[in-house]
Amino acid sequence: MTFFWVIVSGAAVGLIFDFYRSFRRWQGWGQVLTFIGDVLFSLVALFILFRFFERANALAFRFYIIWGCLLGLVLYLRLLSRFSLRFFFGIYRVMTYLAGIIHRGIMIPIRGIVLIMRPPYAILKWFSMLVYRIGEIFFLDVIINTKERLKRWWNSRIPPRIDG
Repeated sequence: MTFFWVIVSGAAVGLIFDFYRSFRRWQGWGQVLTFIGDVLFSLVALFILFRFFERANALAFRFYIIWGCLLGLVLYLRLLSRFSLRFFFGIYRVMTYLAGIIHRGIMIPIRGIVLIMRPPYAILKWFSMLVYRIGEIFFLDVIINTKERLKRWWNSRIPPRIDG
């Protein structure tokens, strides 16, 4: 029974590896994300192996554990890997299809709101530009001359310097 759990641990690591490999290919990760994903996969595989080895023989590390784990991994990769990859890519296609449907469903009311709000937005844009131009006519000279008036006011408050 112990050797069975060791072989199952190798197959479980292979299944997780196929999931990670298919997900990485589906997402099209770059080098940095691939490196981070490889580290996370290694940690998950280590945790899986730890749990199975603990169940198999209370973490008594024996040489047959390595061979059993490798045998389980090779058997999984040779016999079941292509089916699990097809299954994972099928799930990803369904997820992409459902995400597209949800996206289209969300965009319908948003497009309606955009269509409804286009005339009031155009009126508001025109009105704000009108107010800006009117304010520019009345207050532009005031704003430009404020700096000069502040400088004159400041100089009138400070007594002149006398070299002495």
